[in-house]
Amino acid sequence: MDYTKLKGDKFGLLKVLVRTLWVQLLLPIPPRAALIAFYICQPLFIESLVTYLSHSEPDPNVGYGLIGAAILIYSGIGISYALYWYCHHRLRTMVRSILVTETFKAATRARLGSGDDSAALTLMSTDMERIKMGLRCVHETWASMIQAGLAAWMLYRQLGAVFIAPVGVVVVSFVGLGILINFTGDSQRSWMSGVQKRVGLTATVIASMKSLKISGLAGPVAEYVQQLRVDELAAGARYRRIMIIAAIFAFLPQLISPPLTFAFAQSTLNASTMFTSLSFLTLLTQPLSQLFQSIPDFVSGLACLSRIQAFLELEPRQDYRQSLAETQSCGMEKSSKQLDLKHTDCIFIQDANFGWKADNPRLVPDDGHRSCRLGKSTFCKALLGEIPFSQGSVMTSTSPRHVGFCEQTAFLWNGTIRENIVGFTPFDRKRYDQVIEATSLRFDLATLSQGDQTNIGSDGVALSGGQKQRLSLARALYLPTDLLILDDVLSGLDADTEEQVFRQVFGPNGLLRRRGSTVVLCTHSVRHLPTADYIIALENGSIAEQGAFVDLSTRAGYVHRLEVRLKQEGEDTTADNEPGACYEHKGQTGARKNLEPAITVNSTQGPTPIAPAVAAARQVGDTTVYRLYLKSMGWFVAACGLFFAALWGLLTNYPTIWLTYWSDATESVHPAHSNSYYAGIYALLQICAIIALLLLGITLFIVSVKKAGANLHQQALRTLIRATLSFFTNTDTGVVTNLFSQDLNLIDTELPEATLNTLFCASQSIGQAAVMLTSSVYLGISYPILGALLYFVQKFYLRTSRQLRLLDLEAKSPLYTHFLDTLKGIATLRAFGFIPDDIHKNARLVDSSQRAAYLLLMIQEWLNLVLNLVVMVIAAVLTTLAIRLHSNSAFAGASLYSLMTFGESLSGIVIYYTRLETSIGAIARLKTFNETVTSEDRDGPGEEDTVPGTNWPDRGLVELRSVSARYKSTTVSESESLSVVSGATNEPPLALKNITLTIHPGEKVAICGRTGSGKSSFLALLLKLLDPLPSTVNNHNQEPPVLIDNIPLHRIHRATLRQRLIAVPQDPVFLPDGSSFRANLDPTNTATPAECQRVLEAVRLWGFVQERAEGLHAPVTAGTLSAGQRQLFSLGRAVLRAMIRQRSTSPSPEEEGYDKQDQGGILLLDEVSSSVDRETERMMQEIIRAEFRHYTIIAVSHRLEMIIDFDRVVVMDRGEVVEVGNPAALKERGAGSRFGELVAAAGA
Repeated sequence: MDYTKLKGDKFGLLKVLVRTLWVQLLLPIPPRAALIAFYICQPLFIESLVTYLSHSEPDPNVGYGLIGAAILIYSGIGISYALYWYCHHRLRTMVRSILVTETFKAATRARLGSGDDSAALTLMSTDMERIKMGLRCVHETWASMIQAGLAAWMLYRQLGAVFIAPVGVVVVSFVGLGILINFTGDSQRSWMSGVQKRVGLTATVIASMKSLKISGLAGPVAEYVQQLRVDELAAGARYRRIMIIAAIFAFLPQLISPPLTFAFAQSTLNASTMFTSLSFLTLLTQPLSQLFQSIPDFVSGLACLSRIQAFLELEPRQDYRQSLAETQSCGMEKSSKQLDLKHTDCIFIQDANFGWKADNPRLVPDDGHRSCRLGKSTFCKALLGEIPFSQGSVMTSTSPRHVGFCEQTAFLWNGTIRENIVGFTPFDRKRYDQVIEATSLRFDLATLSQGDQTNIGSDGVALSGGQKQRLSLARALYLPTDLLILDDVLSGLDADTEEQVFRQVFGPNGLLRRRGSTVVLCTHSVRHLPTADYIIALENGSIAEQGAFVDLSTRAGYVHRLEVRLKQEGEDTTADNEPGACYEHKGQTGARKNLEPAITVNSTQGPTPIAPAVAAARQVGDTTVYRLYLKSMGWFVAACGLFFAALWGLLTNYPTIWLTYWSDATESVHPAHSNSYYAGIYALLQICAIIALLLLGITLFIVSVKKAGANLHQQALRTLIRATLSFFTNTDTGVVTNLFSQDLNLIDTELPEATLNTLFCASQSIGQAAVMLTSSVYLGISYPILGALLYFVQKFYLRTSRQLRLLDLEAKSPLYTHFLDTLKGIATLRAFGFIPDDIHKNARLVDSSQRAAYLLLMIQEWLNLVLNLVVMVIAAVLTTLAIRLHSNSAFAGASLYSLMTFGESLSGIVIYYTRLETSIGAIARLKTFNETVTSEDRDGPGEEDTVPGTNWPDRGLVELRSVSARYKSTTVSESESLSVVSGATNEPPLALKNITLTIHPGEKVAICGRTGSGKSSFLALLLKLLDPLPSTVNNHNQEPPVLIDNIPLHRIHRATLRQRLIAVPQDPVFLPDGSSFRANLDPTNTATPAECQRVLEAVRLWGFVQERAEGLHAPVTAGTLSAGQRQLFSLGRAVLRAMIRQRSTSPSPEEEGYDKQDQGGILLLDEVSSSVDRETERMMQEIIRAEFRHYTIIAVSHRLEMIIDFDRVVVMDRGEVVEVGNPAALKERGAGSRFGELVAAAGA
C-alpha cells in the first residue's frame, strides 16, 4: 500500500484504502441495488393482495400470480442479501489485513522511544475491531438514501402532501444525531485511552510477574490495574450513553412517523391505504433507523482510522550511517585524512554529536556523577543507527545492515532455545555447535529434558539472568557477520562463568579472534581491559580518552586511575588456566554426549493452557457460563432486562393489531370511537415503546456492562496474580494479554449488544408471529414445523460457529505475542537485519488470524440465506391461505406487513443468539482461566493461616533445617514442563538440597556461586515462590523446615510475607511508558512527596528528576533511565518501603524520628548491582548500610569484592551449601576455600 503520497492529509489513509480496494469496494453495489428493488416490491405486493381480497369475486388467475410474486420477491431478497454481504465481508476482511500489516510495518520503522507499546497494541486489537464495525454501513449509507427517497415518493402518491410528516421526523432525528455525533469523538477517545492504559499496564504486569512477586508489589499493582478497569468502564459508559440516545433518535422515525402520518390523513384511510402506507413508511424509516444507529459506529471507525493514520505518520527512524565503500565511490571529500579501504578501521566516527530532541531524555545528568548515564548504551545504539546525531558522521567498512547486537537487557522471544539462537538465519550445525561451546551453554542444555528444544517462555522467564545473557550472546555469535556490538553482555554472569565465556569468545584463542571479527564491547567492568585492542573511555557523555591499554595505562588519565585501583584490589586474571569450578563444568558435559534433539527446529508449543477445557464446551455449549454472566451483572439487573425486552415486543407489535381495529372502524357506518381516539391510543403505544427501549438500553448497556465488566476482570486479575511462576513459564504473554484485551473488549461491546439484540429480535418475532396468526389460524399449523426447522438449523449452525468464534479469538494470540516481541526487541531485529523476515512472519500470522473470522462471516450469510428462504415459504403459504380462504383484508394486510420484517427478526434471533453464544465464549475463556490456572496459595489445614502482627519481622531471624525444594511442573501447560529435568528421571531435580542454615538478626549474609547453583532459588524459597518439598513440611515429628522470627514459613499468608519482606529483584520493575516517577517509586501511593524526594536524593537521582518540568510527576519511558539508573531507582523503591514501614509501626509516626528506631526487618537483594560500575556499586552499598543498618540482609551477588565486609558468605553449588564463613577469613585461605577460589577467579 503506497501511503507516502497522501501523508499529512486528514483522510489520507481512507483515500489510500479506497484506491487500493476500489474493485472490492464496487462489487457489493449490484446486489445491493437489486435488494432495494425487491424491498420496494413488497408494499406493491401488499397493496395488490389487500385489493384482491377486498373484491367479492376475485379472479383466480390473479391469485395464482400473487402467489408467484410472493415466491419471486422473497427469494430475490434472500439471494441478493446473501450476495451483497458476501462481497461486503470480503472488503472488510481485506481492510483489516492491510491495516494490521501496515501498522506492524510502521512499528518496525519507528524511532526508539517514539511511541507507546500499549498504544500500538490497542491499535492492533480494539481499534481494528471498531473499524470493522464501522465499515458495515459503508454501502448502507447510499442504499438507505435511495430506498428512503423511493419510499417517500411512493408514499406521496399514496397520501399526497402528508408524506412531509415522516420526512420531517427523519430530518429532526438526523439533526439530533448530528448534534450528538459531536460528543462521540471525545467520549470514544477517552474510552480508548482508558483501554490502552489498562491493557498496557496488564501486559507489563504479565511480563514482569516474577519481579513483581519478588518485590511484593503484585497485590498493590493489581489494585491499581483494577482501578484502571473501573475508570475505563466509567469512560465507556459515557460513550454507551451516547449510543443509547443515538438508538432513540434512530427509532424515532420508525415509531413516531406512522401515528403522525395517520393523524394528518384520517379522512382518506381504509384497510388498503393504511397497510400499504404503513409498509411504505417502514421502507422509508427502517433503513434510515439502521443507518442512524450505525452513524456512531461509523464515526468511531473513522476516529480509530485516524489514530492508525497518526501512528503511520510518526517520524520513522533515519539511519544516517554510511558505508566507507559507498562514501569513496561517491567521491566524498575527506576532511581530515584519506581512508585506505584495505587498511581502514571497521567503524569510523568523525565529530559526531548524538542525542534526542529537548522533549526526550537527556544524555547527561546534571548531578555530576560519572557512575551512571555516561552514554555507553547510547553509544551502542548510535553505532546501530538508532540514535540521531546533529553533526558529524558514522561510517563502517562494510554494509551496516547485519550487525550482531546484544542489548543490556537480553531480548528473547517466546520460543525454543534453538529458535532464539538461530532466529531467521539458516541453520548451520557446525556454526551452531561452535556458539554453544563458546557461550558455555552445553552444560545448561544437558540439564534440560528437551535440550535446545526447550521453550523458554515469554521474556525467557524459564531461564536465569546469566542464561538469558549467554543465550543473547549466542544469537549474536551465530549471525554471519564480521561486526558485533555488545552492550554489557557479561553483567549478569558469575565470576567463573564470565571468565570462561570471555576467554572462549574474546580471548586470544577465542571464537571471535579465530573469525577475525570486530567487536565493540560496552561495559562498566574493567577487569578485562588489558585484553582489548582499543579502549574508549566515556565521561559525561563525551570521550575522555582513547587508545591502546598499554598507552593509556601510562598516562595520568581515567584508565590509569582504574589500573591503580585494580592493582590495589588484585591482579588481572585473564590467564589460560581454568578455575576449579569450570573444570567441574567440563566434566559434566559428558553427561549428555548427544544433544541432537529428537524433534525439528519448529516450536514445540502445544495448545494454550486454557484451550483444552474450552474445546470440550465448543460444540455443546456450557450453561454455567450464562449463569456466571448473569451472576456477574446481578440477578435483579438480568430480570429487569428480560422484562423490558418483553415489554418492547408487546408495544411494537400490538399497534399493528390496533390498526386493524382502526381500519374496521373507518369502514363502519357507526364507529364506536372517533379517529382521534384510535390515533391517540396508537401514538401512546409508540411512545411507551420508546420508553421501553430506553430502559432496556440503560439496563443492558450501562448497568450490566459496568457490573459484569468489573467483576469478571477482578476475578481474572486475582487468578493472574495468584498463578504460579510455572504458569508464566509455560504460557505466551500474548495468550494472557489477549484475555485481558480482546476478550474483555468482547464482554464490553459485542456481548451486551448481542444480548440486547437477541432479546430484541426474539420478543419482536414472537409478536410478529402472533400478528400473522390473525390472518389465518391455519397458519399456526406451520409454526411447529417452522420451530423444528429453526431448531435444527441453529443447532447445526451453532456447532460450527461456536468453534469458529473461539478459534478466531485464539488465532489472534500469536499475532499479538509476535507484535509485542517485535516492539520489545526492535533494535536487535533491525541490527540483525531480521526486519523483512519478521514482516513476512507477521503477514503469515495475519492470514492465520483471518481464516476463522472469515469463515464465521460466511456461515452467517449461509444462515441468512436459509432463513430468508424459510420466510419465502411462509410468504407463499400465507398468500395461498389468504387467497383460498378469502381472509379479512385488514388482517391479511397486517400479516403481510409483519412478514416484511419477520424474516429480518427471525434471522436476527439466530444471528444474534449465535453471536451471543460465540461472544460469551470470552466469558467461557475467562471462566476456564479462573478454574484451570493453579494458584500458588494453599488453603489446606495448617497452611497460610497466619497473618503476623504489623511489626513482623521485627528481628530478622531466619532458620532453615534440612530444607529441600524443587520446581514443579504444571498440569495446565502449553508444552511439556520447562523445569530442569535430568537423566532418565521424570521428576525435576532438587533446586535446593538439604539446606541447614541460621541467619541471625541484623546479620549481613552474602550468597554466591556460579550460574545455576541455587542462589536465586534460595531467595525464592524465603519469598514462597518456591515451596519446600511436602515431606519436609508435613512431617509432624520434626520442627518446621523454615522459620522467620519463630513463625513457620508455610503458616504465613503468602501475600503478607512478600509485603513484609523487602526484596529487590535483579530485573527492575517499571510501570508502562507514560507513568510518572512517583507512580513508579510508590505504586501504593502511601508515601509523601517529601519522602519520595528524600529517597531519590539518597540514590543520587533527585537531580535527574528535578531537571524535568513536572518533577516527580514527569513521565517515565523505556529510554528515560539507563540500566544502572533503573537499578538505583529499584533500590530507592526498597528504601521508600522501609521508610513507610517504619513510619507505620513507629510509636510516634508524626515525628521524623522513625529512622532512629532500632526496629529490624529482612532485606533480600538479587544481583541489584549487576548493571552498574564499581563506583556506583560502592555508593549502593553505602545506601544499603545506612538505610537498612538494623535489617538482616541476604544478598545474592557475583561482585565478590563488594561482599568482603559482610558478616558471612554462603557458597552454593548445585543447590547445596558447600561453604559458610567470614568472607575475609575465607579469602585468606585462598585455594583451600571455595570462596577463595571464586575471589581469585574474579580478580577481587
